[in-house]
Amino acid sequence: MARRGKSAMDADSARRFILATVHKETAQLLKAVEEICRRYPPSDDLNFVRYLLRMIVLETDRADL
Repeated sequence: MARRGKSAMDADSARRFILATVHKETAQLLKAVEEICRRYPPSDDLNFVRYLLRMIVLETDRADL
């Protein structure tokens, strides 16, 4: 049993884990949104969501993983 207050991973490992997870999940959402944008008429709201997802994917990809 782990002691309370004792982390299973250090801060740097936790940061890399979070960035990798966010990158992976956001990239999958971006693929889905891009597919919807190709199949259906343009939507300003959906284009904005696509833009935001792209920015997140780019920033998490550039981070020191």
